[in-house]
This record gives sequence, structure tokens and C-alpha cells, in this order.
Amino acid sequence: MQTGAIDIHHHYVPGAVIGEAKRHGQTLGIEVSEDKDGTIRFSFNGGPKYPLLQGLTDVESRLRMMENGKIALAALDPSTQLLGYDLIGEQAESWCRIYNECVKEFLSKYPDRFTAMAAVPIQEPVRAARVLEHAVTQLDFRGAYIATNVNHRYYDSEDFDPFWAKAQELDVLVFMHPDNPAGTELMGSFGLRLVCGNPADTTLSLGLLIYSGVLDRFPNLKLCTCHGGGFFPYHVSRFDREFATGRQATRRADRPNAPRCEAAPSAYLKNLYFDTLVYDVETLEFLRNKVGAERVLLGTDFPYALGDWQCVDKVESLPCSETDKRLILEGNARNLLKL
Repeated sequence: MQTGAIDIHHHYVPGAVIGEAKRHGQTLGIEVSEDKDGTIRFSFNGGPKYPLLQGLTDVESRLRMMENGKIALAALDPSTQLLGYDLIGEQAESWCRIYNECVKEFLSKYPDRFTAMAAVPIQEPVRAARVLEHAVTQLDFRGAYIATNVNHRYYDSEDFDPFWAKAQELDVLVFMHPDNPAGTELMGSFGLRLVCGNPADTTLSLGLLIYSGVLDRFPNLKLCTCHGGGFFPYHVSRFDREFATGRQATRRADRPNAPRCEAAPSAYLKNLYFDTLVYDVETLEFLRNKVGAERVLLGTDFPYALGDWQCVDKVESLPCSETDKRLILEGNARNLLKL
């Protein structure tokens, strides 16, 4: 496999998924429809009709972006809205297996340009663990892809432990992407759902996950968040302060649900990784200094409008050592994805 920059945040939907959804839709609880302008929409178990962005299925445009952006390899992530979180039971598991098989077929055509993160039915944690194991051991996928919440259900419950246990056992990366942010009803103007909502939901999800003790139960779990980790790396000291004050006896009457984690949240940076999608060199340099170059990975968010196709240039412009730059551009991804 060639050396060069590796994109950890790169969305792709195989065209074959559309055909499979149409073919098995009635059994799977999936409806595929088409607007007058040709937009394909997916609906799961009678839920909202999610549009399929055309760029998600396009291959040539992504190869051009990778060439122009000096990206040698991309780890393909699903479209979050097509993970089918409204499906339950066997339908949820079957859909993710179909999705992954279609991606695997695509990988066989471009083995030197792409690898993949598995779609898993995290709403069904035991099934998600099973799907992840199959994807890693049988399809040669490199980790799992999940949303920051499952229909506004976050990861502060032990119900999700079977999935975390399997990810830790397999020693694979879990990539977490925001979706369906809390407070969306207040963010209808000016694109604020994406600008504020997405990074805020990553921050909320990390806060609940850490404070509830998930990373105490699974100390070797590896979790990567996008958009530079939301607001978490930049306000981790505020999380630490609440950990300290929330556990004081004088506040327990006011805060019966005080943080249950064993250490201050900053101690769990050892489990966390962050992509570079913060748009400017100064913020990226802060992130590198705060969490360490060994915890930062390249991310474009292709093909979405708020993505950054010039992120390699920004990493190369950092005022740091060449060693740190190579870690961010490819070394960390090679280690975490076992390339």
C-alpha cells in the first residue's frame, strides 16, 4: 500500500446499496423513493425520508479531490442518515450487513485507495457487536462508524456495553459522527444545525460517555470524533472543573447525578482521537498542543459542503516538527487502522 496522507473522515455510499434497498425493502422495512429532480430518498420503518446527496455515490469526483488534495488513501465512512437507526432487531442487523457487503465489493476495485469503517446497528448493541466482528474478521474492515446519539439516546447507559466490549476486544477504532443534534428545533436558521449543532452534539456525547464511566469499564477503547472533537478539547478544563466540584459533598444535594467517572475527563484523552476539520492552522495547532500530535488524524468530510479538501496543506503549515506532521497525515491512521 502506498505511503501518503490518509483521510479518516470520508463518506461514501455504494450505488449498489440503492438497488439492494429496493430489492429487499419490504423485508427490511426500508422505502426508497425518487423526487422529480432525481433525488433518491431513504425511509426506515416509516420514518423521515432522508435525501441521498449525489456526491456520496460518485467515485470520479472523490478520486480527483484526493489527487488534488494529496490524499493517498481514504477510510470510507457511511452516510450517518442511512445507518437505519429506526430499524429494530433482525432488520437493523441485516441492513448493516448488506451495506458493508456493498462497500466491500467497492473496495475490491480500489484496494490501494480505500479502506472502510463498518456500519453497525448500534441501536441493537448485541447485534452491533456481531456485525462489527464480521466486518473486521471477514470483510477486513478497520473499525466501526456510529452516530453521537441513537434517536436522542446517548451512551451513558450500560445497555451499550456489549458493543464497546467487542470494539475493545477486536482492538479497533470507533469513529463517532454527529447526527440528529439535541436542540435542533432552535437551529433552523443560517445553517446553525451544522455550524453549532454538530460540534455541540459531539461534545454532549463525549461528556455523557466519559462522566457515566464508559471509559472506566473499557479502558482500552479507542474513539475518534470529527470536527476537531466538537468543543471538547477546547473546554476539557471546564469538564474537569465540574468533575471536581460535582463530587463535593456540599453539591451532592444539588447534583445527585454527579460525574461517576473515576478520574477527571482530561485523563481520558488517552482514549480519544480527533480529526483535523477545524479549518485554520491556528486552531489546528491549539488542538495538536492540547491533545498531542499522536491523537490527531486527517479528515476532509468529503463530499459535504463544510468539508475541507485542503487539510493536508494546513497540516504541512503547522509550526511543528516533520515527525508530528507525518503522524497527523498518516502515521496515526496507519497505526489505528492497522494498515
